[in-house]
Amino acid sequence: MIKRKLIILMLFLISLSLISVFSYGDVYTKQKKHVDGMNIMGRTQPARDFIVETWIGSDKVSVEDVNSKTVIDFDKNIIRVADHNEKTIMTMPMNFSDIVDQKSSGISKEESEDFKKFMGTMMQVSVSVKETGEKKKIGKWNCTKYIQVMKTGMGEFKSEIWATEDIDIDRELYAKYISAMKGTMPGMSENMKEIFKETKKIRGIEVYTEQTTEMMGQTMKSSTELLEYKKGRAPASAFEMPSGYKM
Repeated sequence: MIKRKLIILMLFLISLSLISVFSYGDVYTKQKKHVDGMNIMGRTQPARDFIVETWIGSDKVSVEDVNSKTVIDFDKNIIRVADHNEKTIMTMPMNFSDIVDQKSSGISKEESEDFKKFMGTMMQVSVSVKETGEKKKIGKWNCTKYIQVMKTGMGEFKSEIWATEDIDIDRELYAKYISAMKGTMPGMSENMKEIFKETKKIRGIEVYTEQTTEMMGQTMKSSTELLEYKKGRAPASAFEMPSGYKM
């Protein structure tokens, strides 16, 4: 169970670390996400359609859907995940080396080394981005098509991204998030400069993305569509965990 949750969380963190849109002040996005049915770690999950709401603040990020809420606190260097189905909250350090040390205590040396190898391999990441030159209007936004290929120790993620420059943004705050993420995940700190260089090729905000994931011998497909984007002050509740949940 713990290993499965770590895999899901690391997939989320990889996606977060590649976000190409940040702005001064708090930013809110509302997205419609579709995930095809899949089998992961022996558990079958049916196809799902759900709404994802994200708040990006000056020192925190909150991502919530019907099943969970994840809050990353960059000042405290912690990640909290609320499971709405199990009514539980899991807290862990942003530094995955600390997670390895915590999970390795109380087990054999062989199991400890295996776990550390597992964690280190999963976080080896490389990214390439290519602008295709194709353009079309999606909703009210004029978009350009990009192909992004991300290779990790877990598998390959290929994305068809349609991004718009119609929405006014400022990338300077992105540097703060990159520096905060840098060094927290094995494998990413070493090549973050190249990753940043590639992801900067995507100009503007991602409006629609189709992703194909090759992982653990399986192919998974998903799509994400931007429904709403706005700037404004996030409510305090955006970065709070639900009350009454078991730690």
